[in-house]
Amino acid sequence: MSWRRLIYSTALYGVAPLVPLYLLWRARKQPEYVRGWAERFALSYGAHRRSNAARRVWLHAVSLGETRAAKPLVDAFFKLQPDAHIILTHTTPTGRAAGQELFADDLHSGRMTQVYVPYDLPDVIARFLRHFAPTDFWLMETEIWPNMIAACVQRNIPVSLLNGRLSEKTLQKTLNHGFVAQLFGWAYAQFANVCAQSDADAARYAQVGVRQSCLVVTGNVKFDMTLPPEQIEQGEQLKAWAQRANPSHSMVLLASTREGEEQMWLDARANFDDSKIQWWLVPRHPQRFNEVERLLSQAGFVGDAVLRKTELDAMGDAVRRNERLQKARVVLGDTMGEMFAYYAAADVVLMGGAWQPQGGQNFLEPLALGKPTLIGPHTYNFAQVASDAVVAAALIQVDRMDSALVEVQRVLTQPVEYERYQANARYFVIQHQGAVQRTLAIVL
Repeated sequence: MSWRRLIYSTALYGVAPLVPLYLLWRARKQPEYVRGWAERFALSYGAHRRSNAARRVWLHAVSLGETRAAKPLVDAFFKLQPDAHIILTHTTPTGRAAGQELFADDLHSGRMTQVYVPYDLPDVIARFLRHFAPTDFWLMETEIWPNMIAACVQRNIPVSLLNGRLSEKTLQKTLNHGFVAQLFGWAYAQFANVCAQSDADAARYAQVGVRQSCLVVTGNVKFDMTLPPEQIEQGEQLKAWAQRANPSHSMVLLASTREGEEQMWLDARANFDDSKIQWWLVPRHPQRFNEVERLLSQAGFVGDAVLRKTELDAMGDAVRRNERLQKARVVLGDTMGEMFAYYAAADVVLMGGAWQPQGGQNFLEPLALGKPTLIGPHTYNFAQVASDAVVAAALIQVDRMDSALVEVQRVLTQPVEYERYQANARYFVIQHQGAVQRTLAIVL
C-alpha cells in the first residue's frame, strides 16, 4: 500500500465509528438509511450467496441516475451471456429502490444479486470480495474508490469504468490538490478500460492519469434506453384523464426537481399567466414529497388545488377522479419508478437539477418520447450532450426560470414549432444510439 493510500485508509478508519451516526442523521428524511448497515460493512449478506456462474460481474451504480443508465447495458449483457451473474451495488436507498424496480425479473430469477456497496475500507472490501468473488468490476459513470480498485487489481479482477463522464469542475478539483491528484491519479491508472461518453471526457481522463491504451470513447449508454411500454400506456391514460377533466389545459411537467428549484418555479409563476396550464411536479427524491407539499401550501395551493398522484391512483370512481383533476392546479408526483409515465403524459417538460449549480438531470428520457424539453444553465454533468442537443434544436436551454415559463408558453401556442421540437428530439436520440454495443465490445 502506498503511503498516500495508507493515509487515506487511516483517515477512513478514523471516521468509521461516526458512520452509524451519519446514517441515522440521513434517516431523519429517508428512513431506508437505517437498513442494510451489515451490508455496508460487509458483515452479513443474509441469504445472498456466491453464484456458481463462471462470469460474476460486480456492477456499481451509485444512485438513481446511474442505475437507470445501467438498464440497457444489463439487458444487452444478459442477451450475450445469459449464464452470467451480476452483483449490483448502490450507495443510496434511492438507487437501490430503482434497481429493485428496473431489474425485478433478473433479481427474482437469481441472475442478479442486489446489496449496498461496501465502504472503501481494506478489510471491508476484502470480506465483500471473498463472499461474492466477482470476476469483473464495472463502475458506472463517475464514482472512484481507491481501495476498491486496489483490492480488485491485487486479485487480478479487471476494473472498467463504463459510461464515464468527468466534468471540468471535478477535473480542476482533482488537479488543484496535490495529494488528491496523486492518490486518484494512481487509481485511474489501474483501470483496464475507461469507456468515456465524449471526446472531452476522454481528454480529461487522460489528464488525471488514465492510460491512453485503456481509454476509448463509446458514447452515452443513456441514448440506448428501453422505453417501458407499460409506463407509456399508463402515461397515455393519465393524459386522457387530464384532458377529459380540463380539455383546454396543457400539462407541463416539472421533472426530478431538487431542493430550491420548486421555490424558483413558484417565484417565476407569480408574474406568469398559467390559467390554462395544469402543473405536474415530481421531486427527484422521495423523502422530499411531504416537504414539497408543505411548500405548495405555503404558496397558496391549498385544499383541492393540490392532488397527490397516490390519491389519484386510489380513486376507483371516474366521476370523483374527474372532479379532483378539474380542481387540481398542481399534481404532486409522489411515486417512484414512474418517470416515463409522467413524461408520456406531459405536453412540455421542465427538467430539474439544472436551475441551480447541481449539474443537471437526464433529459434524454423525455427527448426519446418526443417531448419539448427545457433545462436550466447548470448542465456540467451533461455538458457535451446538452450542447449538442441545443445545437440540434432538440432541447431548449435558458438561463432563468422566468424565461423558461415564457418559452413554455411560446412552444404551447405555436403548433409548427411544437412539432419541430418533437421531431428533432426523437431524431437526436436515435442518431446517438449504439453506445451499449460499443461498450460491451470493449469490456467483454
